[in-house]
Amino acid sequence: MISFENINKPNWKYDAIRPYIELMHNFVFYKNFYVLHRERIPQDCPIVAISNHQNGLSDALGILFTFSKDKRRPVFIARGDIFKNRIAAKGLHFLRIMPAFRRQDVGYANVKHNEEIFDQSAKILNENGVVALFPEAGHQDRHFLGTFKKGFARMAFRAAELRNFQDPVYVLPMSNHYTNYFSVQGQLVMTVGEPIDISYLYDTYKENPSMALKTLTERARESVGNLMLDIKTKEYYEEYEMLCEIYSREMLISEGKAFNNLPLQLDASKRIVARLESLEQEEPGKHSDLMKETYQYIRSIEKLHLRDWIFAKNMSFASFLANLLLSLILAPIVIVGWLLYFIPFNASHLITRKIGDQMLHSSFHFAIWTLVSYPIWFIILSLIIGFTTNLWWTIPILFVACLLTVIYYFRGRTLIKKLYNRIRRFVFWYRGDYRYKNAVKSRAAIVEMMNEICKNKS
Repeated sequence: MISFENINKPNWKYDAIRPYIELMHNFVFYKNFYVLHRERIPQDCPIVAISNHQNGLSDALGILFTFSKDKRRPVFIARGDIFKNRIAAKGLHFLRIMPAFRRQDVGYANVKHNEEIFDQSAKILNENGVVALFPEAGHQDRHFLGTFKKGFARMAFRAAELRNFQDPVYVLPMSNHYTNYFSVQGQLVMTVGEPIDISYLYDTYKENPSMALKTLTERARESVGNLMLDIKTKEYYEEYEMLCEIYSREMLISEGKAFNNLPLQLDASKRIVARLESLEQEEPGKHSDLMKETYQYIRSIEKLHLRDWIFAKNMSFASFLANLLLSLILAPIVIVGWLLYFIPFNASHLITRKIGDQMLHSSFHFAIWTLVSYPIWFIILSLIIGFTTNLWWTIPILFVACLLTVIYYFRGRTLIKKLYNRIRRFVFWYRGDYRYKNAVKSRAAIVEMMNEICKNKS
């Protein structure tokens, strides 16, 4: 195993490439990157940052750039099996990622290396550093919080031991929330929770370490769960998720808030889930009726191959023409973007098609595209323009133009996809398709039921 002894030390190569990655992450890969309550990050003290885990490396990048205004650079803990290849291990080391060894990933013989990682993590923390990890020890494509492993708590208390239990060590709960796990120019919101000073458990830890670990793990899990959209029900997960999609917009509009703002959408969805959980306990009959109507609506729009957003607005021929005109205006940019970026952007597909875990695809697309294929492609374009025109001074302009073009390429592509679905909806409406009518009727009934449920609660 390669040494991780100096993984948190200053590295000019890392510091040189980091601003470029942050630019691509915050403004190109994502349309909007929100950080809520960054001011809660403790200063000049050890921090064990923890978060829910839903989207592979993308979750780690969200934490990394949440700390962008902090001089400290987080060191991450990731599953040990991705370090098997020595070249990959060196690359991960460069990105300040250390392995955690699980028996199911690396075999029983390698689990012993965890002690070295725990010791190194404690040393980093003892230098007032930041160690970030995902206590669920796995990721999923659904909005719920899994069970927590106790590794993060062990790290925190080991750091406290190095300080002779004299100074506070903080566990910092965080959460991530995506509009879409896979698409470029989606949105991401990172939320920073109230830091947990574990010093209140020092005496407990000295007398009963297991109890202290259990107490901290439970409190930390509750804190992360309160920050995120945590749909606990398995039986009605699909229905709850759809109700969040339908009614968060209606709720925000009724409150006079921006319905397309992701942090506000997240807050509305959390309130909707809390109300549905209460409804199931207080009025199970009404809850059952709502679940049946929602299930029927989900099946209806599946048959139409449409998504809920297209039913959110009333049918308007004027808005249809406006979207058609805008799509025609952006079509040339989409075509140019496709010609310019088809090779570099799709280069990552050569790798992701061999990866069975779909939740890692977005991470590989971002990493390969931003770190390998896009820079190489940009250099090739720059050399072609430079040697054919001798206008080398235009290279910086080309760089900015390339970034803007790729942004509007993905936005334009999304707009054209939406136009296609609006055309299909218009056809269903014009023909009077009974499936379309049933879906519209079902959605209206759901909104009416939710209005009554939420009004009664208030």
